[in-house]
Amino acid sequence: MLSKQISYIYIRKFTYVRFFAVFLIFQINNLYGQSGPGGVGSSANNKVWLDANRGLTLIGGLADVWADQSGNGFNATANGATARPTFVAASVNGYPSLDFDGTNDEMWIPDNAALDLTAWHIFIVPIVDLQKNYNAWLVKGDDAQENFEMLSFSNGNIHTPTRYTDATRTSPSTAANQVSNATFRIIEYSYSSAVGRDIYTNYTNVHTDNENKTPATNNFPIYVGNEKATAGRFINGDLAEVIIYNAPINSAQRIIVNNYLSAKYGLTLGSNDIYDEDNAGNGNYDHDVAGIGRVDASNIQNDSQGSGIVRILNPTGLGNNEFYIWGHDNGGLGSWFTNDYPAGEGLQGRLVRVWRGSEQGTINSFSVRFDLTGLGPVSASDLRLLIDVNNNGLFADETAGGGGVINGATALGGNVYEFTGITGLNNNIRFTLGTSDIISTPLPVELVNFTATPLQKNIELNWSTLSEKNFDYFELQKSKDATNFKTIAHIKSKSTNLISNTKLNYNFIDELPYEGMNYYRLNQVNTDKSSSFSEVISIPFLNPKQIQFNIYPNPNSGEFVADISGIENNHQVTINVTNTEGKQVYSKDFFINNSEKINIVPKEKLANGLYTCTLIIEEISYSKKVLIK
Repeated sequence: MLSKQISYIYIRKFTYVRFFAVFLIFQINNLYGQSGPGGVGSSANNKVWLDANRGLTLIGGLADVWADQSGNGFNATANGATARPTFVAASVNGYPSLDFDGTNDEMWIPDNAALDLTAWHIFIVPIVDLQKNYNAWLVKGDDAQENFEMLSFSNGNIHTPTRYTDATRTSPSTAANQVSNATFRIIEYSYSSAVGRDIYTNYTNVHTDNENKTPATNNFPIYVGNEKATAGRFINGDLAEVIIYNAPINSAQRIIVNNYLSAKYGLTLGSNDIYDEDNAGNGNYDHDVAGIGRVDASNIQNDSQGSGIVRILNPTGLGNNEFYIWGHDNGGLGSWFTNDYPAGEGLQGRLVRVWRGSEQGTINSFSVRFDLTGLGPVSASDLRLLIDVNNNGLFADETAGGGGVINGATALGGNVYEFTGITGLNNNIRFTLGTSDIISTPLPVELVNFTATPLQKNIELNWSTLSEKNFDYFELQKSKDATNFKTIAHIKSKSTNLISNTKLNYNFIDELPYEGMNYYRLNQVNTDKSSSFSEVISIPFLNPKQIQFNIYPNPNSGEFVADISGIENNHQVTINVTNTEGKQVYSKDFFINNSEKINIVPKEKLANGLYTCTLIIEEISYSKKVLIK
């Protein structure tokens, strides 16, 4: 019997989600080298980027894989079914986090030479559920061989022990109350033998030293939420984001990354809190924040894109202590359906999404690029950069003569379009992208969600669109290996004409799912036969009629055999034993292929009485009563 039915959802925070795969965009952006957090860094130096808002594979609301957004593929994976942290939606400023239970939740990033660091710059965004000794947030190493580590104690200080190549070890700690149980905070840790160690909370320095030794590397995984081979160090708290660079970033880049994180999570920086478009009074432009800026000639960031589609580069007149940081309002991306555009200038629509920037100082000009991958056919000559020159929140009253409607976009290839020499994007000014031809530069599909749910004998797939333009049909495709896909259904658009701006829901039942893992994607086919793919979602499926689970001998004296058969493809399973009060007295993970006879031997002899032995595989439970006498 199935204990419950689980939906497997590829999570996105955004209310509006583009049809095309965000991972594809991310990899395309990496080609430009400005796709790190806040636009700082690339896969060359941003080695790990875990964001609870993107790249999560959830099983029953628990995180099984936390996909690395740096482009390096250093994914964090739960150490077994019982180690999965809980996904908490809208945990902080509308963004999610992962909740680690303090008992057995942990995720591992496998060792790689690129992660054996002798210098680093690390950001984490945590909150404590329980202030206790040894909340091990991020550790590469065990208790005696830490390459790098961020751990907090019951007083909330940050502890950063490191072992060095000369076999010595130091373990400095900050003052108390750096990690809070009341609010998320930005904890930042920088180290190199050239400049020593610095630790910051919400940009404020809370520890500095002049340590000049070389850290010793090791071949251990990076533990997220625990420390290797050390008892009692599972974190009891939440993580929203983890960022690891392989060297200290410069002071201008520090300001930008901190502003990106503070805007996203609604936090206040101790200083250099430049970006103020994220507050309610300015419209909560909290999303995909990135920036350019300069502290001095040695500390510059002059080309950034980050996780969004807007890239700003080639500034002129960028002086010391000058910055431009921007973000958007999370409006629909790809939707031209709004009446707020300057029709008198020959426009026929604009993106619903609007960006806004904070400028510190006076930057003469810069170039603005838009990556329009997945938005169907685009003609550069149709594009207009719209600037809300009078800052009244409207674009309909803007004119070309007044500087609010700018043409001259250049197609750079790869669906990237550039406006050069832009001078009107000053402090607090909004901007967006318009089109003069909604037919030649149209909208395909905005996909809200794409989910799969295992049922007793099949898999149910559901998806919804917010808007459709010149769209014909979906091809639903399936694969066993996430590489070779076949089309299993054609689903015609539900739009009654070529334009829809209402939510449309789609459904399909796959009556012949594969035993084991199933991968699905949608191919959107437009009326002109152009097409694009959605992200790939995955879901395991087990035919419960094939699985046999028995216990013998029964009754027994406290040791028995779990006889399991009908499980294919080397699945991981968990076996739990609980007493009549629900207390767990035994739990262990196993890998099973076809059939196994597993000896259940609790560490301590069980008292006589009735117990429940439960087999859990992919969140499906099978239980047997066991009598011990």
